[in-house]
This record gives sequence, C-alpha cells and structure tokens, in this order.
Amino acid sequence: GACNYIARANSQDISHPPTSGEWTMNCAGNYQLQFLILLELTTTGTLTTTMKGAGTNTVMTTTTRAPVFDAPRSLTLSGACAYKRAMNGLTYDLAGTSADGWPFYKATGMDEYIYHDADCDGAGNNTVAMWVFDSSKPNTTATRDLDGDGKCTYHARLDSTGGKMLPTSATWRMYCGPAEGWVSLDLALKEASGKDLVFGNTMVSSAARGGMAASEAALSLAIMQALFA
Repeated sequence: GACNYIARANSQDISHPPTSGEWTMNCAGNYQLQFLILLELTTTGTLTTTMKGAGTNTVMTTTTRAPVFDAPRSLTLSGACAYKRAMNGLTYDLAGTSADGWPFYKATGMDEYIYHDADCDGAGNNTVAMWVFDSSKPNTTATRDLDGDGKCTYHARLDSTGGKMLPTSATWRMYCGPAEGWVSLDLALKEASGKDLVFGNTMVSSAARGGMAASEAALSLAIMQALFA
C-alpha cells in the first residue's frame, strides 16, 4: 500500500504529464521540490526485417532530444558604421523563438530585431541561412522570409554556421549607405545579463529553472535504470 515512485506532480490534466514545472522528487531517500522538463522525442527511423523470404519494412521510433541551449537574455551592440551609428548601444532582449526554434531578439523600446532566417526572400534561391539585424518583426510561424517582404532587406547579415547560438563576436556584412555600400565589420554583442534555457519553442528563465539541470540528469538516469533493470 506504500506510494513508491521517483517523482510526482499534482495535476488536473490526466491526458499527459506537465512538460515543465515543479515535481516532488526522491533524491537519495529525501523528497524535495525540483523543476523538471520533459523533452519531446520526435525522430523516426526505419528497421528492415525479413519474414518468410519477403522483405518487410517496419517503422520504429528512436529517441532524439529536442535541442537545448542557453541563450543570452540581453545583448548590447557595438561596432556599427557611422551610417548605422544609431544602432550602437542598443540593447536587444530575448523575445522568443521562431517556428524552427531559433531565438530572436528585440531592441529595448524600439522596433529593431535580430533573428535567424533560412531563406531571406522566400524564393528558394538562397542556400545560405543567416542571422540578420532588421527593423521588421519576424513572423514566428514562418520558416523562411520571416519579415514577409519577399526581399532580402536588412541592416546587416551574418551567414549561419548551423548552431543555435547567436555569435556574440563576428564579422558581419552591414549596409553603410550609398557611398560605402556593404561593408564587412566586426560587430560585438555584449551580454548585458544572464542566460535563459531554450528548448524547441520554449524558454525557461534561469531563476525559474533553479536546479533543473541536475534534476533532468537524475530523472534521465532513473528512467534508464528502470527500463533496463
């Protein structure tokens, strides 16, 4: 009749467990509150088997974690050319994530943004994804041409290396007016505060998650032990 478990969470929703929140967890015999996150497993693979001499294909589910990374909460820009000098000193705050899970930033008190775009005009001709500084707000449901203008128009661009993190120091191509045109400049984005955890399309603040990293590792280990016991 004893209630023995690894962790529990009180919930009125019986359809699925909460994907993030506080759980009461058994930590070496002592129950304590821990902030836990359950990551969605989405990758599929194909397993080929043979039955009575005929080949059959069986689809099986594999376990791949959603991308998890720490994104700077606020970034202050320096290094812009004279034509774009108004951008120097702007602080860009983490504002959300795009449909593809990339973080995007908005300048404090201004409609200026930094975001990642897989295809800046949406025509399919741009094979290189890029980070951009733009005065248009990105559409968080679009996967390309996030500003919806059908053109590659922005203040500055940086070819993406594939990682989810926005480089804080890199050589960007910035438009510096009709006289200079596009110029390669070393732009710096100084972290103005802490970092927030981003996974998939969800952000969790550093203050809210507390000891989540240790909790996630402990839960993963406990589940593996239970599965393979």
